[in-house]
Amino acid sequence: SSSPSLSCGIRMRCLRAERDNQRDGVALAQVLAEIVGSVASEEGLYATISDAQRRLVKKPYDPSSYIPQRCQTLAAPASFALHYSLGPPQFDWTRLKEPVRLNCRDETAQLLADPELVEDIAFYSPDLPTPGRLASSARLSFSVSAERLRANEALYRAELLREGASAEEASSLSAAVAQSFSGLALWPRLVLDDDIVVESRGPRGEAQQSHWQTVLPLTSARPVAVAAGDEIGLAYAVDIGQRVAAPAKYTISGQVTSRNLAAK
Repeated sequence: SSSPSLSCGIRMRCLRAERDNQRDGVALAQVLAEIVGSVASEEGLYATISDAQRRLVKKPYDPSSYIPQRCQTLAAPASFALHYSLGPPQFDWTRLKEPVRLNCRDETAQLLADPELVEDIAFYSPDLPTPGRLASSARLSFSVSAERLRANEALYRAELLREGASAEEASSLSAAVAQSFSGLALWPRLVLDDDIVVESRGPRGEAQQSHWQTVLPLTSARPVAVAAGDEIGLAYAVDIGQRVAAPAKYTISGQVTSRNLAAK
């Protein structure tokens, strides 16, 4: 969802720019966008940039008119240790009204497969989508990586040992958590120009320090057990609001298919 204070700030900047343009008759040569969310489009980006193209930018379809020139959202299925450890009746994840948001350095969530691109928004595009539902052009498909499962298990095990778990408990719990699917992790990437790219996570989705969060909408009430080679298929869509302050709404659905082709 969009931040009210941020949306207000966006509107005030647009109003000031419009006032100056009307007074001076000069369009903006360059736009510095502060509206890239942890899911790139979540802070009214489509409506804001479309409005800027129409009314405020001197060369609206020139990449050099924007900083950044484009923004992207990457996604990958993830295990989440807290989702595995906490459950009914003590904790009901289905009662959450918003997706889980984690610091990008948080290692309680680990990726099960290499990331895929789910949003790629060029600010200079003459074909930015209009309000309504925008679905990904293809169903996302991820293959659970044996290499990642081993690395995730080792990381979870080391953390459990640091917290005082016995070696036996740490080994069994870390294996179970590592081989579970909780939801689809989402995070942004900013392309400033042809040479400079800002990554909020590492190129393969590694945890690192970042201003942005990792958004983790949970896809089921309890984690789903997975194994190396399982396929996770997901459909991703966003409903774009007409106004800057109207938050985008996202829908994610899918299923896990194990190596023996039985859907979970």
